[in-house]
Amino acid sequence: MSGTFWEPQADADEEAAARKPVWTWIVTAVDLLIVLAVLPVVILVVVPFFAAYYLYLAQVLVWLAPVLVLANIALFAWAFRSKAPGMTALSILSVLFVLVSWILLTVWGSPVVVFGIRF
Repeated sequence: MSGTFWEPQADADEEAAARKPVWTWIVTAVDLLIVLAVLPVVILVVVPFFAAYYLYLAQVLVWLAPVLVLANIALFAWAFRSKAPGMTALSILSVLFVLVSWILLTVWGSPVVVFGIRF
């Protein structure tokens, strides 16, 4: 057997982390903030106050929907090609949060406003 298998090799993850564009970190940070803001919805069943909180958050997410969806589509495309599973999953999750927010506002009967345009 040759000693090739025992030689230290460059880790692919370190190279990929060094090449991540700045915009991917910005979109990922916004997505993480959205996830942290939506987490209290789990408590929705126990504490009714969180229903009002999530309705307000849903209005904000829907208002920014075009920017969030386009940024996450770009992040998904980049992360999928770069084999970054965490960023790929987070981009999908953020688009789903926007979709659920839109559905919630429609079902609740609240006005759906995107960039000041009422639907």
